[in-house]
Amino acid sequence: MATQAHPTKAKPRTFFSLFWRRLRRHKMAMAGLVVIIFLILMAIFAPWIAPYDPTAQPTGEDVGQYYFNPPSREHLLGTDDLGRDVLSRIIYGSRISLLVGFAVAFSSVILGTIMGTLAGYFSGRPLRFYLGPLRREREGFYPWSFALWRVFSWFLYYGVLYLALSIAWALAEDGIQTGSLGSYLGFGLVLALVLWAAWYGLKGEIRLDLDVAISRLIDFMLTIPTLPLLLVLSALLRDPGVKVGQWAQGVFGDAASVFIIIAILVLFGWLGTARLVRGNILSLREQDYATAAQALGASDARIMFRHLVPNTLAPLIVQATLQIGGAILVEAALSFLGFGIQPPVATWGNMLTNAQEYIFTAPWLALPPGFMIFITVLAFNYLGDGLRDALDPRSRL
Repeated sequence: MATQAHPTKAKPRTFFSLFWRRLRRHKMAMAGLVVIIFLILMAIFAPWIAPYDPTAQPTGEDVGQYYFNPPSREHLLGTDDLGRDVLSRIIYGSRISLLVGFAVAFSSVILGTIMGTLAGYFSGRPLRFYLGPLRREREGFYPWSFALWRVFSWFLYYGVLYLALSIAWALAEDGIQTGSLGSYLGFGLVLALVLWAAWYGLKGEIRLDLDVAISRLIDFMLTIPTLPLLLVLSALLRDPGVKVGQWAQGVFGDAASVFIIIAILVLFGWLGTARLVRGNILSLREQDYATAAQALGASDARIMFRHLVPNTLAPLIVQATLQIGGAILVEAALSFLGFGIQPPVATWGNMLTNAQEYIFTAPWLALPPGFMIFITVLAFNYLGDGLRDALDPRSRL
């Protein structure tokens, strides 16, 4: 009697299994992932892997014999001009590069997601930004969060007016004391405008379109030449005479330059993410599930961060991966120019700075950190390309 074959049921493919199958087919992305995992493990286990202390210098009578040693069995990548082991400094330098890359990417994505979501969701819906203390309006103190903001905005509004008047007086004071007509006219004009604004602020109203405000801020910051500004900010914030520099030195000690570089890169790193998220939110907010959530009485915050933002995660993951490589490259460039992370902290960038004077006499000082920067940035870029293709539903991988 013939047995009847029962067809086997195919296992349903989950999103993760489909994603992993597509990613595995991208050979360069898998190679980049292997390199990244190796770098992460190297950074984590640096104290056990590194053969020497990265800052240790030779001691004794004849220390000159330890300077500029070429690669050997004792020092696989040689020693530098202070007798320090290059391999150990390369291993410990991976900690700084990866820390800067991941911290900048994570912080930039979080900040850019918030700003882009607010801009896209509230586009075309001006919000009540300011209501004067004498203005009577229905629900003028509802909800409680707006009530707190309304009271705070009074102090903010009149504080700005006081600041503007103080600046005008500081600029015109000398001219007024000497009887300059231009100073009298200029200060009188500013005083009249401030008095009018103060009167308007008692019963006035200011509505603000978050999309317009955030988009114009992004456009303005994108017009700034980034690298020169990064150099100026880095030099300014590292100055012990500046309060921010004093605070960073007191809190972070020798790692203050790392914190300052991360903060500066995050300041300009969120712009691309915000524009990307804003474009996606503008499209997603018109979908049926968003309209249904509004009809069911869901709050704006729940709609934005529970229903809309999760649907933008695919491009955000790709953006974050590519941004890690960009942050590592910028940090290395700043350190190479002497405005980044300062010695004795070992980074690949400041190792290149030290090696440029000996590029022909001791090439083993420049080649390892340059190669590590190259291979790390290349690995993250390849992984980002692979993630973009794997997360794209139209991909043929």
